[in-house]
Amino acid sequence: MTEKSIQKQRIFALCGIIAPIFFTFLVIIESLLRPGYSQIFNDVSDLGLGPYSIIQNINFIIFGLLSIGFAIGLGANLPHRAGKATKWLIIVFGSCIILAGVTLFSVPVDVIYAKDVVAHGLVSAIAFLVIIVAQFLTWQALRRSNDIIWGNYRKYSLISGLLSIFTLILLSYTQFSSYHGATERLFIAVWMIWIEVTGLKLYSLAKK
Repeated sequence: MTEKSIQKQRIFALCGIIAPIFFTFLVIIESLLRPGYSQIFNDVSDLGLGPYSIIQNINFIIFGLLSIGFAIGLGANLPHRAGKATKWLIIVFGSCIILAGVTLFSVPVDVIYAKDVVAHGLVSAIAFLVIIVAQFLTWQALRRSNDIIWGNYRKYSLISGLLSIFTLILLSYTQFSSYHGATERLFIAVWMIWIEVTGLKLYSLAKK
């Protein structure tokens, strides 16, 4: 790889490293600015409504853009058609996250819960499904990978995908419970950590 290519790969890898950290940081900040907001009951998307909602909606857009950059870096390192499919799935994921923020910008002020915004729920559901599939496709793309280079990352992607399915089922069962926010955060944490770990892995691969 040329020095220019290495630098590009590092930038794309940094997108994956920064995205989950930045998103989580802004969620925490806005939660502190919203008296009565519950991490246990409320969805993360509820922060996109009401006071200071612009912070969360911009947070969605930034996270989506960083995810697209991350997708480009991952796609360049994964072999086979499954690797290319993974790249495009994560691009779709990032685009849906951007739309998740955009769909909340013009919601009437009397709407309290993001789950009542149909367009937001639709793009969020698509994003959740494609990021799960992307983890399994990453596992599939690396089926003949060099273990010296990738180590246990392939197994990790499989385990993360399975955990994502389990926590998504848990999330669906608790959709109308008083602790729905907690199960949503558990589900989000699984694939957020996957993005973080993958970004770190890509960065370690972007060497001379």
